[in-house]
Amino acid sequence: MDGIKLAEYVLKIIRQRESQIVDSISSGNVNSMEEYKYSIGALSELRSLEQDLKETLQRYDIDE
Repeated sequence: MDGIKLAEYVLKIIRQRESQIVDSISSGNVNSMEEYKYSIGALSELRSLEQDLKETLQRYDIDE
């Protein structure tokens, strides 16, 4: 598996996890403020990771 395919796979997994968290929050499945804060923190980190990966892929495309 080359690097681009691996990165695309990782992006897919990140987006799936983001969707799961958003669905959980919006459907009211969060039982406490601590769980809510944890979910928001996890969502923030996933989005940051997604952005970093996208930027890296863009630089890779430019370099080639």
